[in-house]
Amino acid sequence: MTIKALIFDLGDVIVELEYSNFYKKVASISPQRENSLTHKMLEFFRQSDLYHQGKMKDNEFYNLACDIFQVCMLDQSEFYEAFNSIVSHPISEVVELLKQLKESKKYKLIALSNVNVSHWNYILAKNWKFLEYFDEFILSFQVHMTKPDPKIFKYAIEKANCKPKEIVFVDDGFNNVRSAKALGMIGIHYTNVKKLKKEFETLKIMLN
Repeated sequence: MTIKALIFDLGDVIVELEYSNFYKKVASISPQRENSLTHKMLEFFRQSDLYHQGKMKDNEFYNLACDIFQVCMLDQSEFYEAFNSIVSHPISEVVELLKQLKESKKYKLIALSNVNVSHWNYILAKNWKFLEYFDEFILSFQVHMTKPDPKIFKYAIEKANCKPKEIVFVDDGFNNVRSAKALGMIGIHYTNVKKLKKEFETLKIMLN
């Protein structure tokens, strides 16, 4: 078996996400009690799927947050500053792994992410080096689909331009990995870079 393409999730695989940053900025001004706020936070992220699919405008997403958190004392720009603080920093060990994969010139590298336009623009503005290592980006807000919908994985297979069994998919979401496997891809549930390297060794993925 020859691996021809590797598909990586972004959040909590390549880029560290810190939801606590957003929570603190919302909690500090929300009139709701902390236990109620935790429930509202879960509700907010459950309701954010349309925004990640690019089917909700920025002002609509802002109004949704106002309704859920009762924090309309934040204007829209202040809200998005808090929301974008979820995106923390690249995970250096994984970025180095990506660099080695890119330099090997043996694999097509694809990013497949449930990401909204606000977070993506924030990432672009950071101009992080790892962006150069990918050959293709499949972003949920652009393709109007989110993982674990099988449709987005079928789309990714088309972009990889090879057989599913020749594709390795890396994601921290168990349901996402399961959905990819159901279509014949090799799925790796990411927990840390040490285990990821061992998985790559087992699959004989060459880093140089």
